Amino acid sequence: MVRKKKKSRVSRDFFFTMSFLLVMSILIGCFLGYLWIHNTVTETIKENVALRKMERQLENRNKELRSEISELSRGDRIKRIAREQLHMQSPEPESLIVFIDSQHMSMTE
Repeated sequence: MVRKKKKSRVSRDFFFTMSFLLVMSILIGCFLGYLWIHNTVTETIKENVALRKMERQLENRNKELRSEISELSRGDRIKRIAREQLHMQSPEPESLIVFIDSQHMSMTE
């Protein structure tokens, strides 16, 4: 009878030990999973903040470039550069005289 009790006690201790190890393994796995998810979320938030900062910088640069384009494409500036640097001159206005034949006028009326 003593043997059965010892065997029963050993198997019961083995069962509790294995159960404890299993529960601890599951808890450690859950904790590591939580840490991994938390780290991923934190990295994503940091990337999002950096991208928003970059977006604001690019929007400011875009505004600066649009302003520069507007300034460079002004008509008076283009005329001044054409005259001073390229030695171009504005053409003299031409007059256009149109003669209408009197026979042609009578046909259209």
